[in-house]
Amino acid sequence: MIASQLEPTVIKSGDNVIIRMPSLNAKIVSLNPSKMVSLGKFGSFNASELIGKPFGHTYEIEKGGTIVPHTTAGFDNADITEANNKEIVDNPKSQKLTFEEIERLKTMSLAGDVSAKEIIASLTENNEAFDKKTEFSKSKYILRKQRKFMKSFVPLETSVFNLCSYFFEFNPGKIRGIRADTLSQILSLANVYSNARILAVDDGQGMIIGALLSRMAAGGQLLGIHDGDSSNYDVIRYMNLAADSRDHLQTLPWSKLYHTVEPFTEQLAENATADDKSGRERRMRGHAKLSDTIDNLRRGEFDALVISTNYNPKSVIERLVPFLGGSRMLVVYDQSKDVLLETFTWLRQSPEFLNVQLTESWLREYQVLPNRTHPLMNTSGGGGFILSAIHLAPVDKPSTSSASS
Repeated sequence: MIASQLEPTVIKSGDNVIIRMPSLNAKIVSLNPSKMVSLGKFGSFNASELIGKPFGHTYEIEKGGTIVPHTTAGFDNADITEANNKEIVDNPKSQKLTFEEIERLKTMSLAGDVSAKEIIASLTENNEAFDKKTEFSKSKYILRKQRKFMKSFVPLETSVFNLCSYFFEFNPGKIRGIRADTLSQILSLANVYSNARILAVDDGQGMIIGALLSRMAAGGQLLGIHDGDSSNYDVIRYMNLAADSRDHLQTLPWSKLYHTVEPFTEQLAENATADDKSGRERRMRGHAKLSDTIDNLRRGEFDALVISTNYNPKSVIERLVPFLGGSRMLVVYDQSKDVLLETFTWLRQSPEFLNVQLTESWLREYQVLPNRTHPLMNTSGGGGFILSAIHLAPVDKPSTSSASS
């Protein structure tokens, strides 16, 4: 029991890991034990060094590609004093080290001949204004230099939250600008649970599909409707999902939505080669898979319909809502409120839907420290809009005979 609880927090061979560098930039790497992981000016390390270690810790890169646990100094170590920096003038000449000397230290750091701690210590010792700073200002100064010179990193698990935050920060267009808090509200509104049957349209390269799959755990069925002959759920490949998780995901092109599957009747010729037989078996498996997916769709009564589409949401809902069960949730996401307004009005006027809401979440990160709690100056402008409604079960009209009686 204890081993199974600790296992998700330990890095394994072949895992995808988000590497957060001192500069706060990040990259996703796949840990191949035989390869080196390069972090540019922050150095390189052997991937095998990270295997078996826990997520979320800070590791410092040493010469030769080895890593050791490292504790970074933070603002918590700064003493609260009445001192201030009003007498300090921002003057570049306060640094006694020349530009050439600093560059030489950088070169030596890349070669592993001098540590970042030694560089930072040299910078502080040769800075005439450093001793005049308050303890808090000294901590901020050291932190800035650590972000510039420290050869360290933090490995983060490719969880739904971390992946969504990563893409929202570095490539928001890939996931249609959805923020982590907005994604969490989608999962909550859709009432996603293990063993649920979910129908989804995700044109954000699988961010929502992956989140739904993760929330459903090892049960249920997720059916994704997509453009083209094959789905483009690229984000899922970064998730370290269980081996059997994808067995619960089916995909269907829009072009096959009303497709009628004919019996598989292909026969092999008498002189068929091994390639011919292999090809027929492959096409037969594809036919059986398509037939099973369409049968699943035709059964209807899905527990939720979740949509993030580049098309008009109203047209998508009209085509898919017949497959949604009664008293089940419809959840639609889009970056723009204007795109959802027409659909919002239509749903409000429709007798098939109840509790129609159009919402936007507000998220702001705070620095929380003694006597220094304040919102961070930089924040995202928005994380998208959510349109939600309850789909009512159709009411059967009474027959003429029963009405007359």
